[in-house]
Amino acid sequence: MKSKVDSLSGTKRERTRDQLLVSAQSLLMHEGTAALGLRQITTHAGMVHASFYNYYPDVAALLGDLGELLGATHAAAMAMSTEGDEDAAARFARITRQTLRIVAEQPDFGRLMFDIGLPSDRLATELRLLLKMDIEEGIANGLFTVADVDLATSIVAGAITGLALDLHRGVLGFDKIDPATAQLMTYLGVDAAEAERLAHAAFDFPPSPQLPMRWLALPTSPQSQTGNTR
Repeated sequence: MKSKVDSLSGTKRERTRDQLLVSAQSLLMHEGTAALGLRQITTHAGMVHASFYNYYPDVAALLGDLGELLGATHAAAMAMSTEGDEDAAARFARITRQTLRIVAEQPDFGRLMFDIGLPSDRLATELRLLLKMDIEEGIANGLFTVADVDLATSIVAGAITGLALDLHRGVLGFDKIDPATAQLMTYLGVDAAEAERLAHAAFDFPPSPQLPMRWLALPTSPQSQTGNTR
């Protein structure tokens, strides 16, 4: 893993921060949270233990950054497939389908979100912000009918999270993603036939993001990152 990180462009500090994050992901995936100590992370990364503090005050801060990286990786994946002429309803359908497909196609993302204690609220916050913006735009353009934007945002965001968890656990199959998307759209006031059309529309989804995640692998340079996904 180290050679792959070192091959990416960026400053030495940026590459080293990514190496710490890569090491943490590897330990979490293969050995669980019990293996995630400062010494374990730095040893896996091939670093002197004391150098960790040049990047993070403690392991909790690293996990916080990893949560931010999860949200930023999701946002980058959604932006990569954006079509310029999408309206809010089409965008909602695409992002919902794509988000759920990532969890279904890439089980390790589900593990990061639900199984190993990563602060997944960073992803939920990013998803909620995008969702609220789309709902507001959809209302303004007569595509959605929602009386309370904040309440609708909370309900739909919670439903998407629940669907993702059920897909990860195997409670739901891949074939439920599009019907679930259609039902969420009807909740937002979209005509049932239109909701079905958008939820099942042919779309060339890009490949799911690959693990381990790295700030340097994102389209936006980490130099502009302040720990927020936006």
